[in-house]
Amino acid sequence: MEIGIGLPAAIPGTEPGQLLEWARRAEARGFSSLGTIDRIVYPNYEPLIALAAAAAVTERIRLATTILIAPYRANGALVAKQAATLDRLSNGRLVLGAAVGGREDDYEASGVDFHVRGRRFDEMLDQRRARCRSRTSRSATARRRRPTATCATTTRGWATPPG
Repeated sequence: MEIGIGLPAAIPGTEPGQLLEWARRAEARGFSSLGTIDRIVYPNYEPLIALAAAAAVTERIRLATTILIAPYRANGALVAKQAATLDRLSNGRLVLGAAVGGREDDYEASGVDFHVRGRRFDEMLDQRRARCRSRTSRSATARRRRPTATCATTTRGWATPPG
């Protein structure tokens, strides 16, 4: 069994130094992952940025969004690029959990219609799958020269390395 622990990115008043020290200690104590939650109208750190900070001070522990509410982010390509960048910079440690979320106030704050979140999520997944298909249909020679993470949304989220 693997046991993860939450990164205190959602605890009001958590200072940056405390967040980084928590990440260091979680890794030193053998936890398998650090997890973050995602809210806009709550005084938490943005999950991908908080995990990027944790990645900078750790080497082994996986970094997990538990979960990232993708549909209230207006641009699916940008979400994919951010996740891919974090995955690459952390040497493949990102575990990207994504969902539609159920808090209408977060959608209102983001300017995205709460009632179309499922459709938006499906569109984001379709967009990501299309990008993976076009990426894998490029030159087989180019793919052999450099390793790439899988494009499967079920096993690695949307995280494929940039490039």
